[in-house]
Amino acid sequence: MTPTTLMFTTHERRVLDFMAQGLDVQGLVRQGLYPTERAVWRGVTELGGALSGGEIVRWSRIVHLAVIHNVVTIRRTKSVVLPEFQLDLLRALAAGLRLVEYADKSDDMILMEVKELLVLLCSRLSANGPTNAVYRGHQAGLLTPDDPLHMTFGKAVSA
Repeated sequence: MTPTTLMFTTHERRVLDFMAQGLDVQGLVRQGLYPTERAVWRGVTELGGALSGGEIVRWSRIVHLAVIHNVVTIRRTKSVVLPEFQLDLLRALAAGLRLVEYADKSDDMILMEVKELLVLLCSRLSANGPTNAVYRGHQAGLLTPDDPLHMTFGKAVSA
């Protein structure tokens, strides 16, 4: 995917920045970005549609697309090396998969193991959740605009 710059208002950019930092629905309301939780869902859905070409996408995917389209700026941090399983899950989050979808596609993992893998991934990236993990993955250079987000669904990759 070639990065492009989309036009967003200052308010929309703030919302996306706070989402990248891991704020949830209630956090966006507490920050005064939206008056109600319903307004958050409506506003974030519209942002996701603008970034994805009209699709309804998960928050982690919205953050990935916002970085790719230069709407959310990343400040590079030191590189982080992730075990293959964690990198695979990070790519799945950036692609917008839910944890249960990732587990369903995996022959080797059940949902509980995927949730444990998410905890390990967040710990390794110092992230407070899946959305923030995607942002931190970009900061650490683990995700890039030209990354095809190839996933093995928890399978070990043979060299």
